[in-house]
Amino acid sequence: MTSASKHDLHVSFGLNVTLNPTTFFEDLKENNSDFKLLVDQYGFELEKDILISEEKLLSMEESAIKLKGNADAIKKLRNIFKVRIDNPTNERLFEIGQALEQLKIVEYCNLTSLEPTKPPVDIPPTTANFEANQTYIQSNPGVNMQYAWNLGLNGQNIRMRDVEYGFNKNHEELDVINTSIATGMNVSTAAYEDYTEHGTAVFGILYAHKGTYGISGMAHGASELVLFPEWQQSGYNRINAVTQSVANSTIGDIIVYEMQADGPAVVDTDYVMAEYNQVVWDLTKAATDAGITVVAAAGNGYVNLDTPSYATYNERGDSGAIIVGAGTSNTSHNRLAYSTYGSRVNLQGWGQNVQAIGKLGTAFTLVGNDFNQSYVNFSGTSSATPIVASCATVLQSYYFSLTGNYLTSQQLRTIMQNTGFAQGTAVTGNIGPLPNMETAIQEVYNQSLGLNEDTKFQFQVYPNPVSNQLTIMSGELISNDAKVEVYTSLGQVVLTTNLPNDKVVDVSQLSNGFYFVKISENNRSFIQKIIKK
Repeated sequence: MTSASKHDLHVSFGLNVTLNPTTFFEDLKENNSDFKLLVDQYGFELEKDILISEEKLLSMEESAIKLKGNADAIKKLRNIFKVRIDNPTNERLFEIGQALEQLKIVEYCNLTSLEPTKPPVDIPPTTANFEANQTYIQSNPGVNMQYAWNLGLNGQNIRMRDVEYGFNKNHEELDVINTSIATGMNVSTAAYEDYTEHGTAVFGILYAHKGTYGISGMAHGASELVLFPEWQQSGYNRINAVTQSVANSTIGDIIVYEMQADGPAVVDTDYVMAEYNQVVWDLTKAATDAGITVVAAAGNGYVNLDTPSYATYNERGDSGAIIVGAGTSNTSHNRLAYSTYGSRVNLQGWGQNVQAIGKLGTAFTLVGNDFNQSYVNFSGTSSATPIVASCATVLQSYYFSLTGNYLTSQQLRTIMQNTGFAQGTAVTGNIGPLPNMETAIQEVYNQSLGLNEDTKFQFQVYPNPVSNQLTIMSGELISNDAKVEVYTSLGQVVLTTNLPNDKVVDVSQLSNGFYFVKISENNRSFIQKIIKK
């Protein structure tokens, strides 16, 4: 138990327990005498707290069956309840939870803090263009998002969600684009600037307006970015915020967890990922099984997740979320000391020197002394997470443009891991590689065409950039029966021909821009990028 003064107690019943959505409490008392004894002893009731409609749950189940072969993770959400009791002290809730966990019908009980956890941190006059300061969008040591932009890829048709405290909708980078607070939700007036401006910085990295001033969001072409606030006027409730983000998402959407949780230590400084909380983990697993991508901060807790203290967490298995640690902003890509680490952490983003927006802490710039024109140097797993989430959004968008389908959270994670810049070795503790958008885009393209290593062969093209005539070279024999296809960055075929005897392809009719050349022969194929000038 953490040192927080208030908690909710959740109880999860096993999947073998079938519960009627309206009479579940009376049914449990009637069918299980031990449960009734505990109710009589402590005087508690149960209430539904995972407020996702039955229609939405059935839709998620359908997606999960297609993607995973079963829908157990979604079915489990129907069996999670909150314990309601008079005088809910931590001691009473803890005692009730221990007693409930002795029942065979109970899978687990979980205490969730009701106190906010520390967040992981052009209008006149004219604002300068700060995009040059966003070195994290450039090539190594950045994630090379500029490469994706040059191909016209910036997150089109993908919806993003952010779960945290708040953001400034009136900021000059956010007021003219499709950002909002989720319908029916609000931000607590008790959430002061260090909480709400944290979200402003995250929103800026993900989605800031791409114009002639300020910064540019890495996935600025996405359809929308919606906040699901943890701290509302009605009180602090992380479970509700995560629940609503899942309930209002569908296959292909990206949910960002800009949250950290207290680990098992007595002192609340061992910050780890939000899914350390069992109920958040269950919601996350249900979301990713249904085709929703979750990208979550690992936390700024100096924590090694591979120690015995986290054995119970690790035994749950893979929730499907992409867990992000904080790395350096140079080509070493070493872990920053404060970043939580371990085999469960998948990828790293920059945890320092990240140009963002908002008025956070003391190191910020106000253009014209205007709060709505504030810019900040952001850090932590907080800055690392939206960098990786932006990469996932753009890759998902690209795959959808090629196939009309979506990659799963796990598939996106694997692509970025396999194609990224390797983590440095100077600081021990795994946080994974840094995404490399150039190689990741190539891999997404390969997967969209069904290519794998067994069916590839290597070839080169010259000149590149090319004006009119493109020559194909290969150390392997390519027959004249080989087919040449040229695709746009969005997967449209603009040229198809058999490979000429002289291996020279006429591309003079193509417009200037970026293209992919695919050579196919029997079961072999490979792709190279070209620039037409």
